[in-house]
Amino acid sequence: MSPTDAERAAAGRWLFKHRVDVPTMTDLLALRLGFRAGARPPGTWRWVGVAVLGFTAATIGFESLTFLPGVPGADLVDSSYAFFLVIVQHLGYWLPARARDRQALARFGTLGGPPRTEVTSWFLAVPLVTFGGGAALAVTIFATTPFRTYAASWLLLLFLGAAVTAAMVTDVFRRPVIAEDATSRAVDTAVRLHDLLLAMPGIYAVPVLVEPLFGHAQPPEWRPWLVGYALLALAAQVVVGVVQWRRLRAVLSGSTPS
Repeated sequence: MSPTDAERAAAGRWLFKHRVDVPTMTDLLALRLGFRAGARPPGTWRWVGVAVLGFTAATIGFESLTFLPGVPGADLVDSSYAFFLVIVQHLGYWLPARARDRQALARFGTLGGPPRTEVTSWFLAVPLVTFGGGAALAVTIFATTPFRTYAASWLLLLFLGAAVTAAMVTDVFRRPVIAEDATSRAVDTAVRLHDLLLAMPGIYAVPVLVEPLFGHAQPPEWRPWLVGYALLALAAQVVVGVVQWRRLRAVLSGSTPS
C-alpha cells in the first residue's frame, strides 16, 4: 500500500521539525512517519469505531463486577474510566502504527544490523514505580484495611495497564529494522524512541489523584501514600521523557547525508 498525500506532508513536517533534510520524500519514510506525525491513513475511522466499542465494553464489563458475590459497587475504583481512556489512547496509537510498519516491512524488507534502541535506566524505573509500586500498595491496602474491593479492583486495572504497556514495549524491542539507507535507519531508531515515549506507563498513576474527586472508595488514611506514589511515577516519567527526547534528536542530528 502506498502512503497518502496527507502522510507524505505530515512526514515532511516531522522531518523538518527534527531538522532532517531529505532530497525526496520516500514511500518508506512516509509510511513510517505519516501516522506518527498526525496524518490519518485509510481505515482510520475503523480504528476509532473499535476504540469506542472497546472503551464501552470495558466500562460496562468493569461495572458488571458488582454483580459478583461480595463485590459492592460503591467500593470499586471510581476512576476506572480514566484507566480505560489511557488504554484506548495507547492502543489507538500503537495498533495503526504497527499496521503501517508491517506494510512497510512487507514492501521494503529489513536492513542488515540489529535494532538500536538505547533506553535509560530511568525508563525501567517508571513501570517499576507505576505498576510494581501500585501493586504493592494495593496488596497492602487489601491486607490491612476493609477497602478490599477498592484494592482488588485497582490491582486489576494496574494489571491491564501493565499488559498494554508490555505489549507496546515488547513490540518496539522485537521489531526488525525497517530501512533502505542510512537516513531511514536513523529514522527507524528515532521511531523506536518515539514509540517508547508515547507508551508513558507513568500516566496510569494519574487516576489515583482524581479518585477522591468522584467517590469514597479510596481509604482516606492512605491518601498521602497514594498521592506520593502518583507524583513519584509522574516525576520519573517526566525525566524519562526529557532523556528519550534528547536521544531521539541526537540520533537524527547525524542522519542527513553530507
